[in-house]
Amino acid sequence: MAIMSITVKRWIGLACLMWGNAMSVSAAQNTVDDAPAADAPHPEYVLWVGGNAPGRAEREVEVISQALARTEAKYGPFRLTVSREPSLGKDWRHLLTAGEKIHIVPTSYLSFPPDEITLIPVPIAGGNLGYRHVVVRRDRLGEFADVEHAVDLRKKLAGQGRTWPDMWVYEANELPVKGERDLASLLQALDKGEIDYLPLGVDETGPILKKYARDTERFAIVPDLLIYYPLSSSPVVSNKHPELIARLSEGLEAMHADGSLRRSTTSTFAPSRSRVIKLENPTRLFPLVY
Repeated sequence: MAIMSITVKRWIGLACLMWGNAMSVSAAQNTVDDAPAADAPHPEYVLWVGGNAPGRAEREVEVISQALARTEAKYGPFRLTVSREPSLGKDWRHLLTAGEKIHIVPTSYLSFPPDEITLIPVPIAGGNLGYRHVVVRRDRLGEFADVEHAVDLRKKLAGQGRTWPDMWVYEANELPVKGERDLASLLQALDKGEIDYLPLGVDETGPILKKYARDTERFAIVPDLLIYYPLSSSPVVSNKHPELIARLSEGLEAMHADGSLRRSTTSTFAPSRSRVIKLENPTRLFPLVY
């Protein structure tokens, strides 16, 4: 009986010790869970510009960065990651809708399901986006010396990215156009004579040729000739991030109001001395704020 009594007491003591330790751990866990975080992580936004040309993309990154910084006093610090991955081009709308891999995309496409994606109607690519240089193979410059009107281009084949909204512009103006996968493919097609000319934005042409042309000396810009049609670029944001929509909207509207949005461009382009072929843009889906 004495041995049994000692054994029972030992088991009771051990049980009490275990229960006490469990209560201590539980209390400690509750204290940690209920305590507010000392330093909340800064929100990280992913801006995808992999579908836009060099020059234009850099301008868009600059403006969006400034707009987010303008609202830091209200919304706090942030981290902006810029993705230039071209392989996302086919799926960027789905990825943006999901709101996980990318959060902001500057685009000239301005019609989206409003329950999935929000367009912020402030143009961010500068006022020259609709002006296009006519890039040709250098040995064919003479063929474009007398081009002055759209009708003069109807016997020539333009090249554009097959997913670019610009494709609609040339088709609507009855100008022959061939779509290619990307800028490198377009320059190869131009070099091989598969297309006759490649219209490129006036602020984009130099960076594009430098990055994608195997030999820049094989190409030339037709002197004193421009193509123009209304074109803009505005950011679209996933509806999964309503605070980002509000923050970016407020920042861009503030930049528009004080003139810093217009001043942020470094372009010195002036079209006054050029022959300008004006085309209609059939979409009419452009921002309300200029």
